[in-house]
Amino acid sequence: MRKYIYIILFNAIVYFCAGQILNSTPETAFEVQHNFNSHLIKKKSIRKITFEIVDKKDFEIPIDKNLVETYEFNDAGKLSRFYYTNISKTIEKQTTITVNRGRRKGVFSQVQTHNDYLYDTISTSFFYANNNLILKRYHDGAMFYESRYYRYDSLNNLTKEMRFRETNNSKDKSIFILGGQLLLSEDSLQYQRYSNGQLKCILLNNENRPYKEIITNFDSLNRKKSVNEHYTAASWIMQEQKFEYSKNRLTSAEFKGNANNEVLLKITYEYDNNNELLTEKHFKNGVLTKELSYITDSVNNLLKSLVIRDHLNKTIRIIKLKYDFASVSKIPPHLSASK
Repeated sequence: MRKYIYIILFNAIVYFCAGQILNSTPETAFEVQHNFNSHLIKKKSIRKITFEIVDKKDFEIPIDKNLVETYEFNDAGKLSRFYYTNISKTIEKQTTITVNRGRRKGVFSQVQTHNDYLYDTISTSFFYANNNLILKRYHDGAMFYESRYYRYDSLNNLTKEMRFRETNNSKDKSIFILGGQLLLSEDSLQYQRYSNGQLKCILLNNENRPYKEIITNFDSLNRKKSVNEHYTAASWIMQEQKFEYSKNRLTSAEFKGNANNEVLLKITYEYDNNNELLTEKHFKNGVLTKELSYITDSVNNLLKSLVIRDHLNKTIRIIKLKYDFASVSKIPPHLSASK
C-alpha cells in the first residue's frame, strides 16, 4: 500500500511540473476536445484562452472566416466553459465595380464575388464539486440543451452518469433556468480491483443490467497500459486501447475495434529537448491522416500556435492562442503572452 501511495504522489508531482498547456493523456487521446493542464493554468492565473483559427486549402490563399474557440477556466484552473463559432450559412454576394484603365483602354465594369457568413455559437459548460466534474451541459446555440450528470464514490470513482434533454425557461439565453428534463439514458458503474495493476469496471443500464465490461491494466508507475472493452449483448465486438510512455510522457496511443469495420487508430507524440510536445501524428489503418505541430513561445514558455495538417482533405488549419489572465497587473511582463 505504501508503495502504491508513493507511485501516486510521484505521478502527481510529474504532472504538476509539466509545462505544456495542452496535456496528452490516455484518457483524452482519442477525444476531439483539447485537454488542458489545469495545474499550469492555475499557476499562471490564466482565465481564458482564445483560439483564433485560419483555414487554408492547398494551392489557395488562407481564408479568415472569423472562427474562434474560447476556453474559460475557474480558480482551480479547470475548464468551466467552452464555446466556439460555427458557420450556419454562407451567403454569396456579387459586387459590381467600375475600373478606369486610362484614356485608351477606357472604363469597364467588373463583377467581384465574396462570401458573407452567418454564425452559431455552440457551447458546453462544466461544473465541479471537490474537483470532480458533476455536470456537463451542451447548448447548440438555439433551443437544444443536453446535460450529463455525474456521481462518484468515496474513492472518486465515477459511479453514475445520467443524460438528460433539458429546457431553458430564461428569456435571456446567457442565463440558464432549468425547466423540464427528459431522461435519455442512465448508466451505473461498478468496480473490482484485482491488484494495483488491474481494475475491472462493469457498466449497467437504467434497468440495472450489465451491458459492458472494461478491464484496465496499469504499469508499475500506475499509468494506463491497456484498456479492453467487452460487450454483453454483442460478445464479438472487441475494442482495445494500448499506451506507451518514455520519460514520463505519453509517446503512443492505439485503438483497435471491430464494432463496424475493423479499424486501427494510432497517435504518436514527439517532444523537444525541454520535454514539450512538438509533433502529434494521427494514423488510420497505417495511413497518416493528420499531423499537429506545436509552437511554444520562447519568452513565456506558453504554447503560441498550433498548426494542423489534414492530409486527407489537403488543408491546413493555423491556430493562434491568445491568453487572458486573472489580473494583468499581477503578471510580470516576462510571463505575459506575446502578441
